[in-house]
Amino acid sequence: MNIRKPTDYSILFSELDRLMAEQLSQMNLYCEIGRLVSSKAEKGAAVVASEHLRAAYPAADGFSPRNLRRMRAFYAAYEESPEIMRLAMNLGWTQNVAILERCSSNEERVWYIRAVLCFGWKKAKLLEAIGSQAWLHSSLDEQAVSCYTGEKEVTQESESDEKDTLCVSRQYLPQPDGGVCDERPCDESGEKRRI
Repeated sequence: MNIRKPTDYSILFSELDRLMAEQLSQMNLYCEIGRLVSSKAEKGAAVVASEHLRAAYPAADGFSPRNLRRMRAFYAAYEESPEIMRLAMNLGWTQNVAILERCSSNEERVWYIRAVLCFGWKKAKLLEAIGSQAWLHSSLDEQAVSCYTGEKEVTQESESDEKDTLCVSRQYLPQPDGGVCDERPCDESGEKRRI
């Protein structure tokens, strides 16, 4: 049986109350809670903080002991890498948890963070990419140029809030004469070379 050692958490509780009063965005709040819990050496700090938050703010969601341990892990993972933390702060909490719990290195995490930011992946697409280890065999630049298909149009529309999801490289745009333009210089007659 686990027995808690008597520890004074009054400073932690007052800091948590201060954070809650600041009306921070979810990611900023969770990061700051992670910082506070990380600053406590006791293993039970996340559980105690969770109990306090759930008792003091019963209408608020997201303060289970498991989620507070995740907040602590999030802060600890990026504490020494502020540039990665800044990128991660632009994602939602669910996406961050998926990346944090399924990726083993910051190099891998930053690839998926950038992919989500670049392509607007939702959780399902992110988990699929992590499961297939996309970061090992795909560069973010390769995925930027995409063929147009009806299936991809539906996928992109569901993954993105953009109005125009069709992106075709300029060299493949049709010309008035029905050919396809090649961006290389014109030949001697002034005609653009075709591919």
